Amino acid sequence: MNQLYKHNNSLKSLFSNLSSGSAVAELQQQVNLDCIDQVLREALSIEDMRQAGSFFTGDELATEAVNGFTSDITLASAVLDPTCGAGNLLIACSRKLPVDKSLTATLEKWGNVLYGYDLYDSFVEATKLRIILEAIHRGAIPDCSLENAASLLNNIRVTDATEITSEELLDITHLIMNPPFSMWEMENSKNWNAGIVNAAAVIFEHYLDRLPPKCQVSAILPEVLRSGTRYEKLRHYTSERLTGSVQLKGQFNSKTDVDVFTLQGVLTRSNRSIDWRTSGRIAESVLNDYFEVSVGPLVAYRSPEEGELHPYIHSKNLPQWEIVEEFTEHRRFTGRVVTPPFVVIRRTSRPSSKYRALGTIISGNTPIAVENHLIIIKPRSNTLTDCERLTETLMSENTNGFLNERIRCRHLTVGAVKEIPYP
Repeated sequence: MNQLYKHNNSLKSLFSNLSSGSAVAELQQQVNLDCIDQVLREALSIEDMRQAGSFFTGDELATEAVNGFTSDITLASAVLDPTCGAGNLLIACSRKLPVDKSLTATLEKWGNVLYGYDLYDSFVEATKLRIILEAIHRGAIPDCSLENAASLLNNIRVTDATEITSEELLDITHLIMNPPFSMWEMENSKNWNAGIVNAAAVIFEHYLDRLPPKCQVSAILPEVLRSGTRYEKLRHYTSERLTGSVQLKGQFNSKTDVDVFTLQGVLTRSNRSIDWRTSGRIAESVLNDYFEVSVGPLVAYRSPEEGELHPYIHSKNLPQWEIVEEFTEHRRFTGRVVTPPFVVIRRTSRPSSKYRALGTIISGNTPIAVENHLIIIKPRSNTLTDCERLTETLMSENTNGFLNERIRCRHLTVGAVKEIPYP
């Protein structure tokens, strides 16, 4: 992350040249929460950004996150962003605090309120510099050196957020976070099995376990935590620990193809469960009442080509919304095969797609090897007629609307498909 130091040096130069007329416009630019993302993209490769999880919250979403607290941020608060990056969320929080006449007096007070951690020294430095410039932009008169100003923000520091203890969090009144969305290899947790886990889940769980009662929480989290099957236990655990609500926010920003939601509330045990669906209860009649739903069992890169030869279907050799009875590809497979009739839909599915559940009917009498990027929907009646009726439902705007709210990940899950309203 050393490439960000060039940007930090430009912030230091700006502080030194504040008396010049041209500095006013640049000062406003540097505390604009929508601009730092582009700075980062120019300094780092997209691979570096993904590895660090460094996608910064824009002005609109940051402001919504701060306004989502149910108690105000005041000079008596202690506000923590455990993965602060370049400081956008902390700057948004600072805008709830008063400004004194001098920079020193302002930062002495802000420094007791604003807490931030990050793994990278360049990000921590950028956060401090930008908060200093934010105070000046709001009217605090510089009366000290840049070094002295930065020393007043000592609660913002280089730290691994996952190593923070409960004792270090006793005074925190507000937690705000947009944790990295990168994938980590993890051991077993009470909320997931060992394997690849979204970093946001790991960090969120860590603070859910350790924050003091009545702490306010406002978190921007990836959609998979709200709707992914792997995180069902985490959602249940969160509902036990936190009284709050969920709001869908759509794509994180125009350059980051991940949908997010906000979770806001207070740490307190409650009998009220969080409505993760945001749209009320499941419909009285759903697809699972009439169809068996499963994922195709053949993993192309892993399944050995052994055993009997079967017709083989995958997302690239199937026409959309047609009935297929003759097959162009065959493959040897010893695993579970599926006898028609049934419908398959593509697991890869985007909220912007014309059809979230894009289907093909598979007909005939020959058992089929189905690749695991397809979801199999087999009628309990075992009739082609029910397959044809199903495709009418899958093509409907009602199904699109349901899935766009139920799961905004870039893939469908068996659980979401089972809950599709079915007349």
